Amino acid sequence: MMKTIIQPDLNSQRGAATLFTAVMILLGITLVTLTTSKTVLVETQTAADNYRTAQAVAAANYAMDYGVSYFDNGGFDQVINANGTAIAGCTPDTANGHDCIVDRVAVPNLTSADSNQTTTATLTFNNAVGTRCIPTGTAPSMKKGLITATGLSDDGLASRTISQCVGTLNLLKNDGPKQPLVAQGNVALTGNAKIINRYTNTTIWSGDDVSIGSSSAMETYIKNPAAGTLTQAQLLDTDGDNNTQLVSNRNLGNGLDIIDKDPSLGTLISLDFFKNFFNVDSREQLKAMAAAAGQSYTSISDAITTPVKSGLIWVEGNQSMNGGAIGSITAPAIVIINGDFTIGGGATIYGVLYVTGKYTINGTPQVIGTNVVEGTNLATELPATAPIVSGTGTISLVFWQSIESGTINPMIGLTTVIGGSWRDW
Repeated sequence: MMKTIIQPDLNSQRGAATLFTAVMILLGITLVTLTTSKTVLVETQTAADNYRTAQAVAAANYAMDYGVSYFDNGGFDQVINANGTAIAGCTPDTANGHDCIVDRVAVPNLTSADSNQTTTATLTFNNAVGTRCIPTGTAPSMKKGLITATGLSDDGLASRTISQCVGTLNLLKNDGPKQPLVAQGNVALTGNAKIINRYTNTTIWSGDDVSIGSSSAMETYIKNPAAGTLTQAQLLDTDGDNNTQLVSNRNLGNGLDIIDKDPSLGTLISLDFFKNFFNVDSREQLKAMAAAAGQSYTSISDAITTPVKSGLIWVEGNQSMNGGAIGSITAPAIVIINGDFTIGGGATIYGVLYVTGKYTINGTPQVIGTNVVEGTNLATELPATAPIVSGTGTISLVFWQSIESGTINPMIGLTTVIGGSWRDW
């Protein structure tokens, strides 16, 4: 018998091939879609993380700027802020000479322009020995330390921490003059001036004559050797009868406490005299430092405000002060008058008073610290006509030693960030 062989119908197989091809294409599309979706998710997550990181970085930098400004306006041992308001969270430590120890400073939150997002930050100050800012063997103080700022994103998921060291500038050479009155030229006071120094044995240092005999009641005093150890209040007492001995007056003449006609001082003219007392290269440099602290003025009345101004203060031009106060016992000032200066009334200055021009004394003012008179005619940069210190007032000049280094907190305008101390974690 003959067998019939049935040949497969090739046309009937074409549907299976199409189905297989479609499945493979669909699988490929699915894989591409999944891969693309994953990439989009990763990129979205990365973008979100970058955004959060940027928020944290901005918050940390803001906190650091806030901390440096806070330190520059009275240090980290404050009871009263620069605007006169009390600081919350301070713990008094009067036993160690500190009014208030602040190791964590409250930083204002940063809110976006549309008020939809708010970032936060923390700020801490560490002046402990052994940190990279306070080497072992160094005495800790509230004038230097480590600022650490940590910024957070608005959702708190991202954080960034930065830190740097801060300290103070030594503006006064050799920690300042050692006399209550220093003048480049002639001193000719005719009033009832009282010049007192309970720290050292000199009261006036001048590059020219000190004409004490022309005054009917001018007197100089140094510490009475029998007085023993004195408190700061006793050292700065304006009453010349307390813990002192009279050295010079009209009848006694110039005593050994008065150094006059000193060529080492008298030959210093203009800027050379200025640089003999300040660690700067020019007057403009000092003016810029005061301006950076917001304390450069064209009128001294702007420096006589409430709360009382302290720290580095520059006043441009000839000035007259007939009342009010600048500085205090706890927060002295370094006041530079770039011109002639007349002080009178009941005006009081605590700290260093530097006059580039001539100095005239009227009324009953007080300077607790030291007076330095350059006596320069700023138009010619030559010595002004004599006398450069004069007046009929009853001033009390009481010497205060180590004004700059002796304060618990840094002076406003004299703080600095230590170069190379920045760290970003």
